[in-house]
Amino acid sequence: MSSTMNANAFNQQNKNPFDDEVQYDDDSDDSLFTDDGDSSYCDGNNSNHDNNGTSGKGGHGNAKGKQAIAAAAPVESSWQFLGDLPYRRVSLYDDITWGPEVPTDGNTDNHHNHNKNSKNNGLTSLPPEAQTNIRIKSSHLSPHEYAQFLSSTTRTIVASCPNGGPIATITIPRSVGGGISGALSRTQIRIMTNAGQVLSTIDFPPDVVDSGQKNDTSASGNANANQKRQYSASDVLSMGFTSRCILVLILRDSYCLTFSLSGKPILPPFYILQQVGVSAGVSGMGGGELELLEATVYEGGVAVLSANMTCALMEILDGREDGDEDYRNSAFVATRIVRAYDYDDEADIGSAGSGGGGGEDGSSPGAGSANVFQRSDNGFHPILDSNTASYYALITPLPTSTHAKSNYISYTSIAVLPRVHTQSRHPDLFLGTSENSVIICDTSTSGGIIDVSCQERITAPIIQMKFAPNGRFLACFTKNSIMTVISTNFETKVLDFDTSDGSSDLPHNMEWCGEDSVVLHWKNLGVLMVGPYGDWLRFPYDGIQNLQLCAEIDCCRVITDHSVEILQRVPPATSAMLRIGSIEPSAMLLDASDAFQDGSPASDEAARAITKTGLLMEAIEVCIDAASKEFDIDMQKRLLRAASYGMHFGYKGGSKSGSIGGLADGMSDSNNGTRPSEMAMVFVETAKKIRVLNALRDPSVGVVLTRAQYDSIDATGVVARLISMKRPAMASSLCTYLQLDEAVRAYTRAARAAAFVATDMNNSDSETADAAIKILNTDIKTSSMNRGGYATVALAASKAGRQGVANLLLTLESSISDKVLALTAIGMHSDAAAVAARARDDDLIFHVLVEFEKVCIAKSADASNAQMAYLGTVVKKFPPEARHLLSKYFVSMHDIKHVVNLQTKAQNYAVAGSIVAERALNLPREQDRLSSLQEASRIFGRGKETIFQKACTDEYLELILEQERLRRAYGQDVTAKTSSVTDTIYNVLCYAAVKMREANKLLAECEKLAKKFKVPEKRLWHTKIRAFSVTEQWGNMRYLAESRAKPPISFKYFASAAIKRNREVSDILWYVGKVVDGEERYDLYCEGKLWKRAFGEAKRLDDVRRVMHIRSVCNVPEIQRMCDDYTAANS
Repeated sequence: MSSTMNANAFNQQNKNPFDDEVQYDDDSDDSLFTDDGDSSYCDGNNSNHDNNGTSGKGGHGNAKGKQAIAAAAPVESSWQFLGDLPYRRVSLYDDITWGPEVPTDGNTDNHHNHNKNSKNNGLTSLPPEAQTNIRIKSSHLSPHEYAQFLSSTTRTIVASCPNGGPIATITIPRSVGGGISGALSRTQIRIMTNAGQVLSTIDFPPDVVDSGQKNDTSASGNANANQKRQYSASDVLSMGFTSRCILVLILRDSYCLTFSLSGKPILPPFYILQQVGVSAGVSGMGGGELELLEATVYEGGVAVLSANMTCALMEILDGREDGDEDYRNSAFVATRIVRAYDYDDEADIGSAGSGGGGGEDGSSPGAGSANVFQRSDNGFHPILDSNTASYYALITPLPTSTHAKSNYISYTSIAVLPRVHTQSRHPDLFLGTSENSVIICDTSTSGGIIDVSCQERITAPIIQMKFAPNGRFLACFTKNSIMTVISTNFETKVLDFDTSDGSSDLPHNMEWCGEDSVVLHWKNLGVLMVGPYGDWLRFPYDGIQNLQLCAEIDCCRVITDHSVEILQRVPPATSAMLRIGSIEPSAMLLDASDAFQDGSPASDEAARAITKTGLLMEAIEVCIDAASKEFDIDMQKRLLRAASYGMHFGYKGGSKSGSIGGLADGMSDSNNGTRPSEMAMVFVETAKKIRVLNALRDPSVGVVLTRAQYDSIDATGVVARLISMKRPAMASSLCTYLQLDEAVRAYTRAARAAAFVATDMNNSDSETADAAIKILNTDIKTSSMNRGGYATVALAASKAGRQGVANLLLTLESSISDKVLALTAIGMHSDAAAVAARARDDDLIFHVLVEFEKVCIAKSADASNAQMAYLGTVVKKFPPEARHLLSKYFVSMHDIKHVVNLQTKAQNYAVAGSIVAERALNLPREQDRLSSLQEASRIFGRGKETIFQKACTDEYLELILEQERLRRAYGQDVTAKTSSVTDTIYNVLCYAAVKMREANKLLAECEKLAKKFKVPEKRLWHTKIRAFSVTEQWGNMRYLAESRAKPPISFKYFASAAIKRNREVSDILWYVGKVVDGEERYDLYCEGKLWKRAFGEAKRLDDVRRVMHIRSVCNVPEIQRMCDDYTAANS
């Protein structure tokens, strides 16, 4: 078995897994590399990087000559030594034209070519109108003079995304006022790849910026809540990327804007310092004491320092990550949160508020000033309808101003130690002070400020601070031009380096290069690298106007006007192997492999010598590891060939014959199966990783990842970054190539299909939908793997105006929640509610109702009209379950007008009127009750089935009026506020016992009420008996009993009332004597405990059972004896 079997794992002859990729065009065939011969992972037009930094993006014709020179010269000759530490300067992209713009004359023939005679501005970017004005005024200048003019009048802020990510630039005036400031009042933010391709542009300032903020509850915030602040380019203070690839832009008044790589806003604009409105005017900067002195963007967010020494920390978190939610719950009590939905008023359903979105018919919102923070014309919100809606900002104010005033100090610099490096797992804020010391602010719940009192180690105020990637060391640049490196606990001082001989100015940039050196940049002086023992290296960058250093975990990226380079310490294993005269086993294996490639017979002897030492596996590991850390493709091949060659000898020396490179631990060789060893599997995985890294470094992609950076963000992070850079096809191919988790692959397939439907405008809806379905169903085993994918693609199709494609795709979506959310986002709210209703999911139904209300409010300037349109659509188009749920919610609100309007729209007049009437009974004011009842009567009158309810309501209104008349005539106590006619009559009868002189009138009033409201005669007599007996009006009660020869009710009720009120026996007997029925008389005698009469009545009834009952309940011996005798006589 030859060694080429192992090499085939690297030199695969299959199709390139990263083809078919041009931005959002999925139909292209833009292969990043081919698999022909030795170019197994190298495109013929790819950049060839040697170790001394030569690169060939602009000169591929000299690639072979450069390779020949590199092969002839020792690798070590391209290194530069910082003491004993070897460093290399690797040029990744040369002759870059950053975001080339179309010429104003419209000639685009040479648009992508770098014309040396043109006024190429490098990283400096001017908006078209400013560029035209400035060039007209400076047309007499040569390109060099024009570049110097821009350099002296403008300043370009360059921000780089960590781990080889994109960069962002913005050009602003150097000073406020003057011609350049007026011409550059507006500017652009460009987000580009490392190769100069523009990913997105963002106009600054936005057309309309709201100076108020909903979650800003301070008095100053409310003072300007309805005013619009006008910003200009000169208001920009700082810009940077977080580790989540979020671009953060900070203005001088602490106004913060956040964007994704696609240029879309992440969060609503907000002030980091709340009281900014006190000192800042409405037009432009107010120049108050809260104007920021410094803002530093770090991996988790941004920290700001104002002129009055106030500091605050803003962190960007993701609600989808459990760790972030737990972290938020443990935050300092004074923190405040800014969320994506702060764009819309968080009012309850049914109340007026601001919202956005398209209508039920897909129409656009109403009139208003459009800007980047509003919903687009097709109804989509730039944040709420994106996959970044879960982000939120956690803002922690710090008591630094109080500390500064109490200690009479000021702060000179600011830096943040990320939470991954702190014991509290919350960021620590480091502030340099005017007393040559540093204070540390703990942002956790414990809080506190600690002064480390490092005056003995620091000789001047610190004006710049940077933390090492491992968080163990802090580089400080002081006012007297001394760069000091000290441990973060300030116990160990590593280095003092005086830079005053070269320049007494503040360095333009200071960053760490890995963990072993600090890199500083002065304009027109180049880059200075300082090692841990005071050794230094200087890298000249002559003629470069803009240069930015970007610290990475293992290197430092250098971004200039025309190139991107990295400064990196040569990995120790690589440096030991590639040193001149090295006798390391890996170096001997590399030499043996080179000899084998040259056909030398001595190669086998050298390889066998390494095998005898027992260090062959170590040498193979070093070669594989070194290959993954190389940038030069020829060197990668050379090292991997050496590893493959060594594995051939390891295979020959193995005791088993069925494995490649020997059996892995724990593996059996049953049935003579061929199983790869662990080293072979490492070789294959590393080869795959190298192919991925080389493809990412291709200029058409422009992602500069080292092996360490790739491992830190892993393949999933690379996929997410590619999708955010609008490279979904490459991300999908990478997932398939690396066999990533199915969830990740489904995500990339959906992103790729979404990109396809958004750009495919030539085919019909059915053809486009079929193509998207084909992409989604690539390499899937079951349809459940695409849950949510169809909805994602449908949403993209709707945004692109392909509603037919969206409808076809949504019919295939199996995830109810995703389908409902997608239908809601594209404006098909009734369909979304129907899907949610069929699933019987109240939460989804309510979500649809909330979103649809926002859409209705956004479409109409009149809140009441919007509300009525909203309710009308819910009634007519939404399923009944949605209407019932909304009604249930409205009933729980204090204001019932919404539920009444809803039920009225649904023609449920009985329910609507009952709700109004029921609420009227609980109103304290009489006038409010009357008007509410009148409204209820009006509602009842609109329905044919509610005639009875209307009559009852009208009668109750008359009753209220009668009660009010009685109160005016006889006093407020004549009757209580009640809805019952019977109770009203009862109260008037009872009041007759109080007003004896007006008793007759009151009794007459009762008769009138009974006649007016048609009270039945029996009920009236019962009411009179109850009222007369309670109030001891026995005369009126006797008069009532004698008033009719044949009363409507039995006399037993009179007798029972007299018995209950303990009247005299004669009165009771009078009433009982009127009772005709003997059984009723017996019951009344028993109730009044008239046992003799009861016994006599039982005898007349000839009922032994009643006699025995008397015997059991009566304790009178005489009666008991009479009962016994009667029972014995009749037994």
